Amino acid sequence: MLSGGFSDSMRILLFLVAFISCNTRSFAAPSDLERLASCLTGDFSTAEQARGDKNFRDITLHVIPIWSDRTDGRWFYSEQSLTGLPDHPYRQRIYQLTARPDATLELRLFDLPDPVAMTGAWKDPSLLAKLTPASLDAPAGCALILRPQPDGSFKGGTEGKSCPNSLHGATYATTEIVIDAQQTVTWERGFNASDVRVWGSAQGGYIFRKLAEKPAPTP
Repeated sequence: MLSGGFSDSMRILLFLVAFISCNTRSFAAPSDLERLASCLTGDFSTAEQARGDKNFRDITLHVIPIWSDRTDGRWFYSEQSLTGLPDHPYRQRIYQLTARPDATLELRLFDLPDPVAMTGAWKDPSLLAKLTPASLDAPAGCALILRPQPDGSFKGGTEGKSCPNSLHGATYATTEIVIDAQQTVTWERGFNASDVRVWGSAQGGYIFRKLAEKPAPTP
């Protein structure tokens, strides 16, 4: 019975509702994770940027979802090559996308044990049949942390000097990234111990425009 206040059972119920609500808000909303997964997936090209600026090369990027039965986030295979050399990709990775307790999203980047054997897996996923998460290596400190933006995009990158790199005398690398439904913009740079840039664009990031999906074949 209520007598000028809440019963013990009502107080417990209100406490549980408040607890669940607060903890739900502390994680990135499932819709954010699913939206970012959709933005990440597809075929991308920097051709438009390369035509207008000689500082950027014409690159093609393919990203497909994999391991859809796993419950530890969303997983993807990515393959990147110069547009004229599709059979010789220079970067192949596995992505793992998860939500973090602070309402941000984390994209971990894994290197492949035998990338050559998996060339073309974006169009023939069977090439990944023997691959498992346990066989992958994720460089420490190189995960991308992304935050949902008011305009619907996701913005972020590596944090501080945490991602080690030795290319051209660098000691660490940074990545800045902005992702939306139309494109992914990535700005990767390497810096030496004196924080001087030793590789990477000085003009800004590569703009990977998402290509239109190919229509399904007519039966």
